[in-house]
Parts: sequence; C-alpha cells; structure tokens
Amino acid sequence: MVGRPRRQAAVRATQIIELSDSDEDAPTVSRTRRRDSSFSPPPTKLARIDAAARSVSGGEVATGSAAISRKRFPTTKKTGNTKEAAKVSENRTKKDGKSASRSKKSKEKPSVTIEVDCDVIEVAEDGDAEQQQLDLTIGDPEVAAPVDTTDGQCNSRAESQTSKPSRESNTYTGRSSFWARRKVWRVDELLAEKENVEPSTARNIVQLLENENTIPFICRYRRDLINHITPERLRDIKNSYTEIVELRKRAETIVTQLEKEQQIGEEVRTEILCAKSNEELEFLYAPYKPASKGSLAERAKALGLGDAADRLLFGEAPEVRLETLVDHNNPDLESVEKVLQGICHIISHNISKHTGVLEEMRRLQKVHRIVLKCSKAKDPSTAAVKKAAITVKNKLNNNNNTIHSKNKADASKYETYYDFQQDVRYLKPHQVLAINRAEKQKFLTVKIITADYVKNDIKRFTRELFMNEGLRYPLRNQVFEQAFEECYSKKLQPLLSRQIRSDLNELAKKAAIDVFAQNLKQLLLQSPLKGERILGIDPGFTNGCKLALISETADVLETGVIYPHARSSDPEEVGHQLAKMLIRHNCKIIALGNGTACRETEFWLSNLFDYGILDKNTVRYSIVSEQGASIYSCGEVARKEFPDMDMNEISAVSISRRLNDPLSEYVKIEPRHIGVGMYQHDVPEKTLNEALNEVVSECVSFVGVDINTASLSVLKHVAGLSEKKAQKIIEHRSINGPFQTRKDLLKVKSIGEKTFVQCAGFIRIEPLTVGGKIENLLDCTWVHPESYAVAKKIISKCNLLLNDIGTKAFICKIKAYALQCDMEELAEDFNIPKERLDVVLMALQRELTQDYRAEFAKRPLFKQGLTRITELSEGDVLTGAISNITHFGAFLDVGVECNALLHISKMRNTELTVGDRVTVSIIQIDIPRKRIGVQLEDMIKETDTSFTLT
Repeated sequence: MVGRPRRQAAVRATQIIELSDSDEDAPTVSRTRRRDSSFSPPPTKLARIDAAARSVSGGEVATGSAAISRKRFPTTKKTGNTKEAAKVSENRTKKDGKSASRSKKSKEKPSVTIEVDCDVIEVAEDGDAEQQQLDLTIGDPEVAAPVDTTDGQCNSRAESQTSKPSRESNTYTGRSSFWARRKVWRVDELLAEKENVEPSTARNIVQLLENENTIPFICRYRRDLINHITPERLRDIKNSYTEIVELRKRAETIVTQLEKEQQIGEEVRTEILCAKSNEELEFLYAPYKPASKGSLAERAKALGLGDAADRLLFGEAPEVRLETLVDHNNPDLESVEKVLQGICHIISHNISKHTGVLEEMRRLQKVHRIVLKCSKAKDPSTAAVKKAAITVKNKLNNNNNTIHSKNKADASKYETYYDFQQDVRYLKPHQVLAINRAEKQKFLTVKIITADYVKNDIKRFTRELFMNEGLRYPLRNQVFEQAFEECYSKKLQPLLSRQIRSDLNELAKKAAIDVFAQNLKQLLLQSPLKGERILGIDPGFTNGCKLALISETADVLETGVIYPHARSSDPEEVGHQLAKMLIRHNCKIIALGNGTACRETEFWLSNLFDYGILDKNTVRYSIVSEQGASIYSCGEVARKEFPDMDMNEISAVSISRRLNDPLSEYVKIEPRHIGVGMYQHDVPEKTLNEALNEVVSECVSFVGVDINTASLSVLKHVAGLSEKKAQKIIEHRSINGPFQTRKDLLKVKSIGEKTFVQCAGFIRIEPLTVGGKIENLLDCTWVHPESYAVAKKIISKCNLLLNDIGTKAFICKIKAYALQCDMEELAEDFNIPKERLDVVLMALQRELTQDYRAEFAKRPLFKQGLTRITELSEGDVLTGAISNITHFGAFLDVGVECNALLHISKMRNTELTVGDRVTVSIIQIDIPRKRIGVQLEDMIKETDTSFTLT
C-alpha cells in the first residue's frame, strides 16, 4: 500500500532466547548470523519483531529442547513481570475492538531489553504501561529511531504509541497498528494509484486542473505534460480527481468534528485522513456515529445496560450476572429476559458499527457468490381499485384502466427478467439499469440472496474478533449467539444488500454516462451538409406535417403545413404541393423527423417516388433525429431567434438545420434530451449534464468557431468561455464591429488573460467576415497565439511568406520540411516541447477552410424508398446506418418502420460508431412485437448510399 515503510531484506539467523524474572536478566533476543544452503525462507523483519514481543509476553518460545507454554488471559501468576508481559501482549496484538482491561497498577517497574541484530531496545514498564504500545522498527532507515553507538553498542530508543483506548474515553476501530503507520496521501499520489498513470503525469494533471485549465486546451496544447492522454481518458481522470478532492474535504470535516468532540486521538485521526475511498472513510467513521435517539440500542444504554454489554462483549471482569440488573420498578428491566434483550440490542449495534466487521463483510462480498434474483411483481390493480372506490369511481376507474393497459404494453419489455437470477459479479450495466427501471415501475421485485456460508464466515470472523480473549463463561456465549443473530438479520444482511445494489447502480450509471457521451460526440461530429437547400418535415397526424425550407446558409426561406394523413385529404394532391415547394426553391434534399407519424410519412414519400411525383434521380430524403426539437421550439433560445414563428414550424426548422450543420443545431438543446444514450433518464441529472457539457465543449472547441459569426449557443461552449462571457463578446461585436485579430478579445469586458489563453486556440478570424483581408493569417489556424513566434520561424526557415498560409504550395513545403528535419533537434533549438512543435506543424499543413469534421466522413444516409417489415424474412441482407450504440449491441436503421438490433455477440469483434454504414443479415424477426435481430456481414465505406434489399 502507498505509504507503508519498505521492508529490508531479512537475514537468516539463529534465534537464542533467554528468559528471566529479574531486572538484570531481562528477556533478550540475540541473533547469530549464518550462511547456509537451507531452502527454508528466512523470517521477515516483522516476524522477528513479533517473535520478540511474544517472548516478552509469555509466548511459546523454544530454547533447545525446552519450551515455555503460553498462558491464557487472565493469568493466575502473581509475578508482576508476567502481568506486565500480558498487558504488552494485549496491546501488541490489537486484534479486537475491546478496551484495555482496567487492572491495578503494578508496584514493580521492571525493564525489558530486546536485542535484535545489534539493536538493543530498553523499555521501562511503569504503571502507565497499559496506555502504551511497544512499536519496534528495526533495520528500516525510514522509521528507525536515533541510534546511539556508545562503546560500540547499537542502542536505539523505542517509540511508544497509544494503545487501545478505554471504553470510557474512545471507541476503538479495530484496526491493527499497521494502519496508524500509513502515510497520509496527496491528491496526485492517490490519483496516480487509482487511474494507473505515472506519478509525474498525475502531478501535472492535478496542477493543470487546479489552475482551471480545460480539457480541450490540455489535450491540444499541453499534451507533453499529460503523456498524450486522450480527451475521453482525461475526462475520466478529471472525474476521479474531483472525487478525491471531495473525499479529502469529507475526511477533514469528519476529523474536525470528532476532534471538537474530543473523541479521537492522533492515531485514529491519521487513519481517517489515510482513507482512500468514501467506503473506507465511512467504515472508519461508523464507530463514532451516534445511534438514533429512538433506537433500541440507545434505549438500552439509557437504562444503564451499556457497561454490562461491554463486559460481555469484551470478556472483562467481573462476570455479568443478569439477575443483579433486574429492576422490578422499571417495566423495561422487570425480568431477566428484558435485560438480556436490551444487552443484545447494544451488542448488536456495536458489532454492526465495528470497522473490522464492515471491512470483512466487504471482502466477503467480493469473493463469495451472491445472487440478485428478479421475479414478476404481483398485479397492483386490486389495491388501485380499492383506493379508487373511495373517490369518484367512474373517473378514477377510467384512469386506472388507461394506466393498466399502458402498463401491460410496457410490461412486455421486461419479460426477460420475470424469472431471472445472476451472480452480482457478472451482471451487465444494461441489465442493472433495466431491472432498476422495471422495479421502479412495479413490474419486478428484486432480492439479494446470500448463501449460509457468507453468514458463517462473518460469524466466524466476529467470534474470533471478540470471543477469543477475556473471561469465558456460558452467559457470554449465549449473549453473543443471540446478539449476532439479531445483528445479522436486522443490520448486516440489509446493509450487505444495500451495498451491493449501490455498487451495481454506481457502475451502471457510469456506464450509461460513458455510452451517452461517446454517442453524443459521434453525433455532434457528423459531417455537415454544406451548399444544399433542405426541406425539413416534422411529421404528425392531427396537426399535420410541418414544413420549413432553409437556404445554404441555414436561413429560413418558407414554412407551411400539409395534411397527407387526414381522412378528407388526397395524398397525391398533397404530394403535388410538396413537389411544387421543392421546385420553387430548387431544393433536392428532404430531412424527415423520426417522431410520431414518421413511418407513415415515409411510406407516403415512397409512394410519391413510385407515382413519379418526386424525381428519383434528383430528390432524396434522410431520417433525422428530432429528439429535443419540441423542447427547443418552446425554449427561450427559439423565441429570441424566431419571435414571430409558430412553435410547430420552429421544430421543422430545427430538423432541417440538423442536417445542414449538426453541431451548431444540437448545442442549442440540453444534451440529456438528445436520445442517443442507454437509460440516460435513470441517471442523476446533474451528473449527466456535467459529463455531456464536457463533451459538447470538446466538440465545439476542436471544430473551432468563427468569432464574428458564432451564435451564443455555440460560443458559450468554447473552452474557457461561459454564457455570460459569450454574451459580452456578442455585445462587443455588435457595438464595435467584427474582431480583426484574436488579441482583440482582450478588449472585451470580463475576458482576462487566463480566459484568453484557454479559448484563443479554438476561435478563428475568417477573412470573409472582416472584408476579405486579415491582419495575421495565423488567426485562421490551430496555432495558439503563444506559439506564433515559433510558427513564424518555421515559415522563415522554409523561405515562405505568412500571407501564403493555406495555399497548396505552402502546405507542400511545410510537409516536406516536417519530414526532413530532426524534430528533437528542432524542438531543442526553439526551446519548446516536441509535442507543441508537432501541433504547430500540423496546423500549418491544413487548409484555412478545412472542417475538422470532414476527417470523420460521417455523412447523412439518404433514401428513396421504404421496405415494410412484413416483406422481410430471415436470411434477407440489408444495408443500414448505426443510430445508437449500447453495451449490449447497436441499433440501426435498415429502412423499415422499426430499428434492428445488432447484438454484441453478432458484431464479429468489430467496433462500430454512430453513423457507420453496415451490411447485415436478418437472423430473427418478430412482426407482432416489431423486433428484428441481425448479424453483421460487412462494413460499407461509401458515405452516401441508399438502403437496398438483396
């Protein structure tokens, strides 16, 4: 463990022990070094120390053929030296959570001298010995006491430590003395241990995050400090960093509180500050948490049974007799049975709060088979009907029938878990999330089943912890058995179930956030459809299909509503209206929302192609996710952008713009409303939003924005900027005109040097927005202003001009120069890290107008027809596009009215992402439930294809 002193190599030695009761002939241990060819392993340093301590305390030590047997506590021997040795043994062992015995102080004050490898330690055993602990550290330069070499002797002073505190003063946690010697960790040390990164990298990350550097800035311009960690990995590390900081704050708060109440000493204080997880911290804090005022344990303590309960649990003298505790004047103590019950309540509480018991239970949880079992819940309709009869019957009965019919439809989703059980160690995140949702909706009942051997192991550990020492008599065993049964059934087993469910939920929630973040990034980085006019259709039945046609620059040209699904309308006539709008604006692309009436509208469009109303050679359509479009159309951003437009038409505008520029449109919507996740609605909203906002900021920053045209929705997501700062930039831009250089940002109120450093590399000054001429073309590139001097030197070395940036000749020369030069030597000449030099050279090799998203080649998938699910059969081969990725597989649009499921076992070890084109074959089809199971056949590299059925 981190912080534990390193052990030195042990040396084989012959141990000679001499015992004497006199002060002059104190027990000594001498070791004679020897070199032999024995294959037996030498004793470790701590083993030698423990052997020496046992010899002092009366342990079994062999001297030739003689042996001294170890006596049980309490001993009947009257010699003071043996009594003190028993106390040293008790303090040294520290196996259980009981307090030190309140024995009489010994009149004699003998000394114990222990000699190990020329280290002689002399300890005076006075009357306070029961409050001290002998801590021997031999041969370790990191923890050894100062050495006095007078007369050639190797003498060292032993360092005394606090022994187990008495019951009256403190609550003992049950930890061994090793825990007290642990090192209090630093944030970077624990981060390196948890995330398995190099210590130097962890220190750099902590320093960068403490200085409020953003992930996009660190990953692009400080790669040399983080050892080329990816943004996704850095997000995980940042989350761990936040948890560690919160853990330290929580530990310090607990320590401050307990010190204020004078409940802990330096040893326990160090233990708490050394805790490396919230779980460990809570285990350490548990013994000091007061029980609820109305709890059974607190009531029993109020009756004066606390001292008797502690004597029974720890085996302290004198023996407890229940008859002496009976009080006929008190109804709670009027019989032996009630006294026994009260004592069991106290002991049960003490066992359940013992740190050692809690840690052992956690260990057993990880090694034993514990099963989560699901079963179908009972039909709640009877109780609902009874409750409904109290109020207005007709109304509530109608509502109940509606809800019940809806529940029947939803219940089919969870049929897999009606009779399901699995070892908790092998449960998948999506299974946990599905079970949680079904349990919340009252479709399932969930139980954690533990085998009897789990209980037996906990009982065995607890018995060894408390019952192996102290007085032994029948009443103590009887009370322990009864108290443990109560403790396990009412406290430990429910706690174990809660811990398991909590752990499963935490892992599942993290997996859901990771899936959502990954899919959202792939969605935002899909290639924009530039230079095309697009007609957006928000489909519907009663309210009709809302239309919005936008220009190449996303300006709204025309809006309207058509009713192709109304009973009184002619679908072909409505189709002619649609065709006239497309011809009027020379539009050839249709974006169809995937909401209500999507498939019916898609069938209608397919018929228009068949009737010749729409030209198959020119017009195409694509299915676009409309998740969040209705929420956006009702929001403040939409009202400011389209103050005079109907909300239904605004959603059609959003759908068409999502095809034009996905990133610019999706950032207007809260990320959690974009449906590309896995049970994302079951994840805490705050945690989800924090993770997704990081992803949006990363995507916006890496793509880059034109500072003179970017909207507030886009600008606020640039690294280093907030909504208020983005608003100040827009206000400055509207008053003073377009920004001419990046440095002009510093003129904006609330934009300081720190903010400028974070955002400067991700904003651009486009020549067209400043009248066609720009002062410094480096403001159009990825090059950060801090590296402008380096970029100019490179351009000069290549005999190029700054105004030639972005031309083909310029890019060719820079590429040739990068291949020919020695990067290590060049970085040394420029006095910058090699990684930052790479960023400069990469930026100079890009075209000025090149879009970062073009590298992903994820264009929309266009169609000109639709196949019905009734026309499919097993074995058919389809082409489609991945629409969502989960832990158990992928969903893809294959051109029918429902998505197909490509299970992870049918992916052939292929990594897929949102937007990938694939060829699949149908292996299972369920028409009534509209479910299609497919297996992967091949990946399609073509980025603009139509669905085919072969």
